[in-house]
Amino acid sequence: MTSAYSRIMFIGNDKTLTYLIGRYAEQSGYELILLSAAPSAEEACELRPAAILFASIERLEAAQSLIEDLANCEIPVLVCSSVADETRAREMGADHCLTQPLTYEGFLAALQLQ
Repeated sequence: MTSAYSRIMFIGNDKTLTYLIGRYAEQSGYELILLSAAPSAEEACELRPAAILFASIERLEAAQSLIEDLANCEIPVLVCSSVADETRAREMGADHCLTQPLTYEGFLAALQLQ
């Protein structure tokens, strides 16, 4: 049985990015939970994933109410973004940005495995 902390919630529907994140998650022992839209804070807190990863800054922006409600759950919020959007992403509540080009090492660093 997979523990809650070995799951990553991935919010987005970019097939190429989903595949890449899925491969990285599998290589590092994480189960990927794919969602096209952000869950409720209650759902996220109940699942207690290791992180919630947004596919884009736009997805993060659309989920601002969730981000605010997650403050008590201590779930890291990650976002795939460009270097230019990093400051904006952090202002919107991202704990870490996975910048392009997305590498396995960057993925691990975002999850603080290294």
